[in-house]
Amino acid sequence: ISAAHARRLACTAKIVPAVLGGRSEVLDLGRAHRLFTPAQRKALRLRDTTCRAEGCTVPATWCEAHHEVPWSRGGATDLENAVLLCGFHHHRTHDPAYDTDKLPNGDHRYHRRH
Repeated sequence: ISAAHARRLACTAKIVPAVLGGRSEVLDLGRAHRLFTPAQRKALRLRDTTCRAEGCTVPATWCEAHHEVPWSRGGATDLENAVLLCGFHHHRTHDPAYDTDKLPNGDHRYHRRH
């Protein structure tokens, strides 16, 4: 396995406290912390640039970090489990009246449940 994958596994197991980026900023926190750090949000802004809802153009600076697998259900607070969503789409993701499909490019598509 790669060094990055080994660091993530160690972080998930809480063997090391966090996975660090190039400037020694915390990027992957595993289950140790629920909320995303400023360094993680910066990395997400660089990666996502806009809300990841299909067709949404709200800039990343106006978006919220969302856990793909909810933290309450065992999801990690790391970049692989994070996506930026504008306030509207973040609320839509948590609305039980809607289903969310993750598209191959990482975008989210919403449709009303029947």
